[in-house]
Amino acid sequence: MRNRPLKAVKNGLLFGLVAGIFFFLNALPLSWARSLGAGLGRLFFVLVPYERKKTLRQLELAFPEKRGPERRAIASGVFAHLGRGAAEFMRFPLRSMPQLEAWVGECSGFGHLEACVKGGRGAIAVTAHVGHWELLAAYTAARLPVAVVARQLYDERLNARLNAFRRGKNITVFERNTSVKPILRWLKEGKVLGVLCDQDTGVDSLFVDFFGRPAKTPSGAAWLAQATGAGVFTAFSARRPDGLYRLRYDGEIPVPPRGEDFSGVVQEYTRRTEAFIREVPEQWAWNHNRWRSPKPGA
Repeated sequence: MRNRPLKAVKNGLLFGLVAGIFFFLNALPLSWARSLGAGLGRLFFVLVPYERKKTLRQLELAFPEKRGPERRAIASGVFAHLGRGAAEFMRFPLRSMPQLEAWVGECSGFGHLEACVKGGRGAIAVTAHVGHWELLAAYTAARLPVAVVARQLYDERLNARLNAFRRGKNITVFERNTSVKPILRWLKEGKVLGVLCDQDTGVDSLFVDFFGRPAKTPSGAAWLAQATGAGVFTAFSARRPDGLYRLRYDGEIPVPPRGEDFSGVVQEYTRRTEAFIREVPEQWAWNHNRWRSPKPGA
């Protein structure tokens, strides 16, 4: 109870800071905003040892064959990419969808998802914190009805602002750890659900292989597919050297009948996730402690 006033002041200051950054970045040319975001990300990597060490440790676990300087270069690139992506996301509310689509240089495989929905089935698009997942969702929502499952932020105002950004691009938001009934209904109506399944969180999960190690991985996508008959797909985005994004939608993952073991589905979308991350390792959120939960009995 004694900490509530202090927490309220802290959250208020943070909200004011974010609001100020929002207006400042939107006043800059896009190239400047991207460069500033990338620079601040690299500065954060240098000045915050806890995040730097955690990120380097994750890379060491995933890429033991790489030398220290190479892993450090990837880690620095991770924070530059996150900063650049945050600067871009701040521009979402004040940009039309055609303006945002101009950031997309290529798109492949969208027909997989589209055919499933046009055939009357729901579709679950499993993605990861790689490239620009928010742009991927917005691009998809401009063509098909899309909802996402989103984690609630600790500050209600920031949470509301973030979800308003998404809804402004025709994305419906289901907050994590709320009733599953609206999600089941959404999929049974033949719509698309986007889910991030690449982090160790407090949701229903299974241990599957990820970079050669057992990793606790969200399994809700497989359960929802069995419960609704929806198709399970993967979709990813990555920034190209020219600054534009490539979007890739992969084919459907076979799902066993309801009641049968669906661990193979979770392993398959995790395998695809790993393969894509290996293509652009500096664009995945390695600052997340992916292997923090030990496998029981291991």
